Amino acid sequence: MPKISVDLSDEELDRVNKHAKSLGISTRALAKQLLINDADRARFLSAARIALPTALDAVKDAPEGLR
Repeated sequence: MPKISVDLSDEELDRVNKHAKSLGISTRALAKQLLINDADRARFLSAARIALPTALDAVKDAPEGLR
């Protein structure tokens, strides 16, 4: 399985470890979750930007309260 290495200062690593512990997960699981969530968020926003003009065009003639 591919791996990613990240250089953190001792203070940064301590903060990340404490945060992961407060969530009840490992630091590795937190890092994976954050990376995947951010990639998924970016993909969703990109698709939404593409779909928005089509959606707005589809409702342009609808009454004001239904847009």
